[in-house]
Amino acid sequence: MNPENQELFDLYFQGRASDEQIAELEQRMLANPGLRKQYLDEAMTEADLRNFALREDNVVPISPSVGSLVPKPNNRRLFVAALGAAAAVVVLASLIGQKPATAGKILSSELAGWQSNQPTIEGAAFGPGTYVLQTGVATLGFHSGAEMVLEGPAQIEVVSEMRVIFDYGNASFHVPESAVGFQVDTRYGNVVDHGTRFSLSLGQDDEGARVAVLDGEVAVHHSSGEVKHLFTDESARMDEEELRASSDPTAEGGLAIREPVMILGTEGRETSVVYSNLRKQKLSSDFLMVKQVKKRQSPHVNRRALLAFDVSKIDLAKIAEARLILNAVPTGLGMVTDMPKVSEFGLYGIPDDERENWPEEGLRWEDAPKVEESTRLAAFSMQRAEQRSVVTLNSQELLAFLKTDQSGEVGFMIHCETPGATLVHGFASSLHREAAGPVLELVMNEASHTPGDEF
Repeated sequence: MNPENQELFDLYFQGRASDEQIAELEQRMLANPGLRKQYLDEAMTEADLRNFALREDNVVPISPSVGSLVPKPNNRRLFVAALGAAAAVVVLASLIGQKPATAGKILSSELAGWQSNQPTIEGAAFGPGTYVLQTGVATLGFHSGAEMVLEGPAQIEVVSEMRVIFDYGNASFHVPESAVGFQVDTRYGNVVDHGTRFSLSLGQDDEGARVAVLDGEVAVHHSSGEVKHLFTDESARMDEEELRASSDPTAEGGLAIREPVMILGTEGRETSVVYSNLRKQKLSSDFLMVKQVKKRQSPHVNRRALLAFDVSKIDLAKIAEARLILNAVPTGLGMVTDMPKVSEFGLYGIPDDERENWPEEGLRWEDAPKVEESTRLAAFSMQRAEQRSVVTLNSQELLAFLKTDQSGEVGFMIHCETPGATLVHGFASSLHREAAGPVLELVMNEASHTPGDEF
């Protein structure tokens, strides 16, 4: 764009352009699609023009076929704004595939962890696109006046200020009179609001969505074509097959029925070892620590974790399923940023001989069970950005290892298989102040344990 055009833009945005200069800029924009696009880019940085473009509060369309607009009487200065921000959106969208810049603003962010290529901090504008809320709660305010409180994990696609595609999650909506007709689409149908407060719950793998009206009215349209109108204190569920009314609008949801399991803790049979044997300086009883440095570095800081469970009172032949559960927690040692994005770990079974009789205190690296002498039972990975997570290991190798035990105690080793730099990975021990220590869950074919062991 030549300097003369830029000068006209600068004068206009600074409010110093004369009527003649505005008219000149108008003629140039009508004749130059590139100039209209440039104006659109600059105009969308102005909050007032942004709202103007989306809401079209001050323009009246007279020729939808070509996307031309005229200002309201006596408001010529707004004509260029309307032309550049509103008409350009209509015309250029068909030419270059652009969408309006924003649909609303993030009103609050309560420990919210987003995955999005757009700004997601509190106060940021949001536009059409897909948003994944991994954790926390966020409130989205749409330009139409509708508000959505979203709980993670959740995934939505914002289509416009009046429409959202809801993939999964929990959300509550407040739709005032200005946003009547606000629509929420799901995989089973859509909800059209008629001025109300309602909630929507849909699991990522759930075979049904639940809609509950707290106040007002919504119309629920099933993908089959069936429509139900719900009013205050009414609710409904819909899935691929049908749309049906629910008798409990305040339903809390149901707990999944869990099979009877035996839950075993380590009872203190857990420890870590460090290559340098500097246990007091390098290890903590709060954590099961693991680490592997790169080959070019000294191995003196390498660590492995050991844990064991007493199974002497269990009929091992009757175990139908076994799960080892670990709580990953940050140790506060080392830097996350010098690690690969993903680290791999292995769970190893310690041989059923004298090697599993390791002492609980003062264990030296050279006396501890070795990886190469143990059996690999399962593998898992952890992202460097997620130092807190629940790791559940369930494999046929783990089950077979348990069933072949002869000593009455099963021992395991956790080994980091991804070389890193300074970071020390940690799993909560039974002494950790916040997270639970290692747990071995056993699903039995039939009762074969003493009363009180079953959860």
